Amino acid sequence: MLKSVLVAVSLALAGPACAADAVAPVRAIMDVATALWSNADGEAGDYFDDAHIGNFSEDVRGLYAEAIKHPAFDTDEETGNPFDYDPIILGQDGCPLDGLTVQAGKTDGVATDVVVRFKRFSCMEGSSDEERNAVSEIHFRVISERGRPVIADVISGEGDDRSSLTGALKDIIGS
Repeated sequence: MLKSVLVAVSLALAGPACAADAVAPVRAIMDVATALWSNADGEAGDYFDDAHIGNFSEDVRGLYAEAIKHPAFDTDEETGNPFDYDPIILGQDGCPLDGLTVQAGKTDGVATDVVVRFKRFSCMEGSSDEERNAVSEIHFRVISERGRPVIADVISGEGDDRSSLTGALKDIIGS
């Protein structure tokens, strides 16, 4: 009986730690997004470069490896960026990410929902206050793979215009 109680207590205590760990790969990817959208000089990196691709699950990495065989722009290369937009923020135009927050949400037993919120159009002159103050929300589905948290999917967009990173990659490769 005591052994069962100890196991239950340790599992209960491990839950929040797992949720907290789930934030780490998301924060790494959002650091790239922040740098890309900051208009700062320098090398921001890429979500899928060698330094950051390890934040994604094996499935996402496999899909991306196939998708780069279908570059968005004509190049002389056999591989290239499969996106003609930012696949995390879902945009081509915007502002530095204002008021960025990253917060672990619910865990369904398999994955933790990590929610990212920010204002993406706060610098747009000529926009209404409502547009400049609108908060965008991205949901990262974070799983444990080989004992560490990785991003299994990214759901971006608003309302009926929601997009899945894995769905976009599958569309690019035609599967």
